[in-house]
Amino acid sequence: MSRGTTQVPPGVQCFVGDEARRRRAIEERVCSVFEGWDYEEIIPPLYDYADAFGGALSPRTYSFVGRDGALLALRPDFTSLLAKIAAGRLADRRPPIRLYYSGEVLRFEPPRAGRQNELHQMGLERLGGDSRTADAEVVAIAAECLDAAGARDCVLALGHVGVFAGLTGSCGLAGVDVERLRERLGLKDQGGVRELLREAGIGGEPAAGVQRLAVLAGDASVLDEAERALAFCPAALAALAELRAVAGALQAAGLGARLSFDLGEVRGLDYYTGLVFRAYAPGLGFEVGGGGRYDALLARFGRPMPAVGFMLGLDRLAALLERQENGAPPARPVAAEVGGAALGSSLAEARARRGRGLRVRFEGGPA
Repeated sequence: MSRGTTQVPPGVQCFVGDEARRRRAIEERVCSVFEGWDYEEIIPPLYDYADAFGGALSPRTYSFVGRDGALLALRPDFTSLLAKIAAGRLADRRPPIRLYYSGEVLRFEPPRAGRQNELHQMGLERLGGDSRTADAEVVAIAAECLDAAGARDCVLALGHVGVFAGLTGSCGLAGVDVERLRERLGLKDQGGVRELLREAGIGGEPAAGVQRLAVLAGDASVLDEAERALAFCPAALAALAELRAVAGALQAAGLGARLSFDLGEVRGLDYYTGLVFRAYAPGLGFEVGGGGRYDALLARFGRPMPAVGFMLGLDRLAALLERQENGAPPARPVAAEVGGAALGSSLAEARARRGRGLRVRFEGGPA
């Protein structure tokens, strides 16, 4: 007997009984928060044309050839799909458009802790409208979702990719390998950053400034420190001003204790253009979710529009809650056994009990 007969492939998941009910309960709590902020559910297709998922996701996308010869791909994320739908099916809808989703995505992930190829994501996208308002709203919703799910002591680490983009685009870092530099910064590898800059022949204030990004993380004082360190780069200062404005609104709304700042947070998908954030919890070696602003993505589909969103990983959130002992599934009602009489009579009794909202286990009876 082949292993395919009895085993599922590595990277995919199967949940039964209490595990499934635990996950469903978390999903319901999070989606109720989305509904409470007047977001509308969308269930997009499981696959689309492969060119809808470009950029950094391409090497991690599971693609296949359709019966008509078109190159298709299983959805590796929701954001690109929702952007395409907003530009197509929802083209007549006036912004801001508020959408939320909950479902599976599939993409190749190198084997390591917290990584699966099959992922369940719960998230939302706010398309259009005032950017500062939208940024503050989605971070506040993320915080409420974590609270509603029962997660304790979560921190939202805020950054702004415009700081990094300003340094690499207009402040003396031309010629450096931006993707390698992004990777080194994401790992907080000051030595690696320094070596890349040396190879590119970059020194002085630009080199010192980008190296500082690797360690500019912590409380709100980080923003003051960054302004001093990056005073030579107007584009980076403009991004810091945007981040400070959103942080100020969140602090005024009572979320100050939940915030931290990380200006070296430049990992992830390449479509982010502004605010970025990740949700962390103590004792878990990886984030449970994150998001950010992606103002250029919808233009790819013919409807330029600013946008921002975030997602929470159901798999990671379930693991966190189980570790924090907040993830117990709801109590399952005891089922009454029905059967023994003639099959028709037993079935009639089972239907009557179900009509009263009772749980039954139907055992049947003689025909």
